[in-house]
Amino acid sequence: MKPARPRIHSVIRTDNTISRKKMTDRLPDSPASRTDVDIATGVLIGIHGGSVADAIDELFTTAKNHRVSLFELSRTLITVAEGRDVEQSTTTDAVYSMWGSALGRRGAVTTFGLVTGSAAV
Repeated sequence: MKPARPRIHSVIRTDNTISRKKMTDRLPDSPASRTDVDIATGVLIGIHGGSVADAIDELFTTAKNHRVSLFELSRTLITVAEGRDVEQSTTTDAVYSMWGSALGRRGAVTTFGLVTGSAAV
């Protein structure tokens, strides 16, 4: 009976490792989740500092004001921060209007005008 125990434990450990890996490997077209909100919070802290509470407040307020899903807003913010292209939608408009200039993205409205590429128009 003693040899059977280590096998059971190793199977459980292997399963936990697999499920943990699946949870951390975000696929581009997987549904947005709480993890995305946490990552987007970190992006906002990186953009302008502040506390976690301030960043979460900013996400909630932006989602509410633009009438978009908090989770989709978070996912889109992450995608834009990573430098990947996203299709235009209400959510991408919200991200670009709020944080586009801080992220240096094309189409972002700044105090100098519209950013297109690297020059302000």
